[in-house]
Amino acid sequence: MSAAAVTRSLIFPAVLVAATAAVVGLLSRELSRAWFLPGLQPELIGQLEASLADQRELARRAPESAELRRQRFDRTQALLKRLRILAWSRDRLAQRHAALLLGGAAAVALAAGGLQAWRQSRRDRRLARLQDALRALAQGAADVSVGDRGRDVIGRVGRMVEAVSRAQARDRRRLASLEDLARWQEAARRHAHEMRTPLAAAALDLARLREAGRALPLEGPIDDLASDLRRLGEFAQAIAAFGRLPEPRPALRDLAGLAGEFVERFAGAWPELELSLARPDGPCPARVDADLLRQVLVNLCDNSAAALRQAGRPRGTMRLTLAAGAGGFCLDAADDGPGLPAEARARLFQPYATCRPGGTGLGLAISRKILLDHGGDLELLPTAGPGALFRLWLPRAAAEPAP
Repeated sequence: MSAAAVTRSLIFPAVLVAATAAVVGLLSRELSRAWFLPGLQPELIGQLEASLADQRELARRAPESAELRRQRFDRTQALLKRLRILAWSRDRLAQRHAALLLGGAAAVALAAGGLQAWRQSRRDRRLARLQDALRALAQGAADVSVGDRGRDVIGRVGRMVEAVSRAQARDRRRLASLEDLARWQEAARRHAHEMRTPLAAAALDLARLREAGRALPLEGPIDDLASDLRRLGEFAQAIAAFGRLPEPRPALRDLAGLAGEFVERFAGAWPELELSLARPDGPCPARVDADLLRQVLVNLCDNSAAALRQAGRPRGTMRLTLAAGAGGFCLDAADDGPGLPAEARARLFQPYATCRPGGTGLGLAISRKILLDHGGDLELLPTAGPGALFRLWLPRAAAEPAP
């Protein structure tokens, strides 16, 4: 910290100490004068001495009240003694009183100055952390943490820096995923193109072989070969569809209405699954391609139903939960199936990564590409129990201008 900053930080404590000392010193002077004034009046002492003389004279002239006069005389004489003692010790008491008040003033001033110095030092440390976080954010660091939860301006700015850092990290991950999927799509288009012609030729040769081999015992091998070619054809169609994934044509829609329509329309599409939906009362406006979003939900339900069949379970549930999130909406798709193995989670959204026999490994990659093209994302969330939980995040639609 520079010398100028140090000087500015010490101005307030110095002014506070001086002002506190001046105010308490003035208060000490006024209080001392007010407290000791009654014992310093010569008139009061003279009146008390005159009262003693009057008491003696009355006792002499009225002997019948001598006892009463004596009692009053003794009380007056005792009061006069106390006042004289107070007057004699005036200077010492005043000095003690002033010393106590000034000591208290100094203690208050020092405590206030120390508190202010501590607050300033703490503020400087917080500002230094904020400066480091801003520097890291400017240099492109991901997930910058300030760690300041104060309610003042510094705390609010720190939380804003963290929010911007999280948003930038999310955008970088989304951009990296889009670039990776774009490379996979280009490879899929080339592979589909290279596979299409040999598969068509193999299918024609297999048909001629079947005709020529009717008299020979070749039906079993020919059928196996036909099944293999059919599987290769289906895989070629899948990668061709992945390579030709259309761009979304978004329109302003209510996500709550789309989710409700999906649950109602596909309630009986999967005998193994019971679909349900929890949604907020109000509308959830987002710009989406309804057909592509429906394709994502169908793919998630297909995977859940296939996992149930693979685990030998006759029935399961798929619960959709729509809620408003930070800047958009979260549509959670949670099932109670066997869940996903830990080794499959790291590569779950990569093309051709599958943990199911016969699967192409393209469904989740296509689904995430659709969400990324919408400006959103698809991610797998951890669960406390069995089952899988996928979160579809879509940005909130901006208000459209009035016509």
